[in-house]
Amino acid sequence: MTRRLYRRAHLPIPADAAQCTRPVVYGQSVANLSIVLASASDRLMQREEMTMTRYGFVASGGGYRSFYSAGVLVWLKKNDVPVVHLTSTSSGNNIVVDYLLWDWQSEELPPVLTRTLRLDVTDIFHIFSNFLGLRPQLLPTGTHLFTVDRDSCRKSLLLDEPRRRELLAEHLKTLRWDIRATNLSQRRGHFFRVNEILSRIDDASLGTFMSAFLAGITTLPYFKAITIDGDYYIEGGYLDNTPLRTLFEDDEVDEIIAVDFTDYDYHRELDKLYHSKSFILPFNSIDTHLLVSDMQLTLPNSRIFAQATLINEMLKAMGKASAEIGGKRYYAKPLHVLRPKDLESMTISLKDSSAQKRYFELGQQEAAAMFKPS
Repeated sequence: MTRRLYRRAHLPIPADAAQCTRPVVYGQSVANLSIVLASASDRLMQREEMTMTRYGFVASGGGYRSFYSAGVLVWLKKNDVPVVHLTSTSSGNNIVVDYLLWDWQSEELPPVLTRTLRLDVTDIFHIFSNFLGLRPQLLPTGTHLFTVDRDSCRKSLLLDEPRRRELLAEHLKTLRWDIRATNLSQRRGHFFRVNEILSRIDDASLGTFMSAFLAGITTLPYFKAITIDGDYYIEGGYLDNTPLRTLFEDDEVDEIIAVDFTDYDYHRELDKLYHSKSFILPFNSIDTHLLVSDMQLTLPNSRIFAQATLINEMLKAMGKASAEIGGKRYYAKPLHVLRPKDLESMTISLKDSSAQKRYFELGQQEAAAMFKPS
């Protein structure tokens, strides 16, 4: 695999974000460059003098769509793009923890992702039955469909394996990870700082981490709300499905890459439901509920991105690189938004078992296109 070195230049970004240029990529067509005449020591000195762009990456919630985010994140790692801060919520949490448990040097892909992309029917049912340790209620109450067996969940995430714990500790030394959740009791968003929670990795700290992790993925009414210090927590997508704030606050992050799943034809899907046959009422009811849930968790993204653009524009108008607002210091940062079109949100799909691979590959392709040299 060709390794590339990215200097502090900027990616092309959408029209609604701050303008910047494409990344400068070194190591291609070397024979055509005069640098080939330089000595090895001169080339080494040039590389050391270069300042590398440091990226923050947002693993948005999106259910099944998060395989796309996994594709982007894997491409960034394989191409040596420095990612120094990760934020996530909902299914994005699964993508990030799998990424951090991945042996970057000796494994081709993150471990759970590897199993998922095999696309074997047995694997699909295995993932469905063990995914996050889901267990249906023995005595249904109507308040939620599943409870989570924490031990099974921790095991399915591979957090019981000593080597994976070592990898997690090593990787958390190189970057920050924040999980976005919603404190329902206090009616406000909350960031769990994973680096602080797992400053030392042992059974006790992993127990605290599991509470934060599960809080960040708990969607009502599928799961029962998580209780932490007497408050109810649910996933962050209800208030912020693309958690950007701590990336704007982090002066170690130069630019931000985010994934937005709102480019979905809700009109078409709603029209299908309205024109469907009455004798398939149970299926229509389920599909309508899923569509409404998806809209509730995804459509608020437009407000989040509008706020991010406003921060950049305000700082630009003020002629400042940063400013303190509401007790928080925000830094001007180019924001690069990937918007895949019409990806389905279902986490487990038995009718289309190839979708996870297609979404993953699409994420890799679009990440590569974003970094394509001019």
